[in-house]
Amino acid sequence: MGQKIHPLGFRVGISEPWRSRWFARGQEYGVRLLMDYKVRELIRKRFRKGIISRIDIQRRGDRMTIQLTVTRKGEVIGRGYATRDALVEDLEKMVGIEVRLDIQEVRHWDLDAQTIAENLAAAIERRVSPRYQIKRVMENSMNAGAKGIRIQVSGRIDGKEMSRTIKQHVGRIPLQTLSSRCEYGFSEAGTTYGILGVKVWIYTGDSYPI
Repeated sequence: MGQKIHPLGFRVGISEPWRSRWFARGQEYGVRLLMDYKVRELIRKRFRKGIISRIDIQRRGDRMTIQLTVTRKGEVIGRGYATRDALVEDLEKMVGIEVRLDIQEVRHWDLDAQTIAENLAAAIERRVSPRYQIKRVMENSMNAGAKGIRIQVSGRIDGKEMSRTIKQHVGRIPLQTLSSRCEYGFSEAGTTYGILGVKVWIYTGDSYPI
């Protein structure tokens, strides 16, 4: 089951909260869902890989509150709040309502699956060897307190003609256990020989006793 369902969607309502929180009726649901997708896409394209870890969206009336979990808070805010204000202005033009940004910083980069996935994808784009980078990432995560980490890179690795997959893991990765806190991150590396997919799972412990 762990290989056939999204790790976050599998745990929503149990150990993972919803990433979007609002209520809609009828055809309004599809409109809001598409708007959420466009908002996330605009934010991720605005910053380089490895900056935006998580985007939470909440709607109440004519106000949208967006909570950004980032690795470099200063880079998102900008000098004199210039970058932040420009982002809010563009978002308000897109959604047509008031937008508030709440920017939080990631405490431990080495325990954040999305950040690791994006940094690994960025390293592959710079033509760093995936095998070397994976070993380095795993060592850093385990030293930071992770109980297990699994990394998978798929595609035309090193420019080979045939697509293949590299899988490496250390420790425990209980993907089928709902009580386990398994962080999941996904990113894509755009190379001259195609797109490589990067997936990261990090197990940091149990949410509650089994």
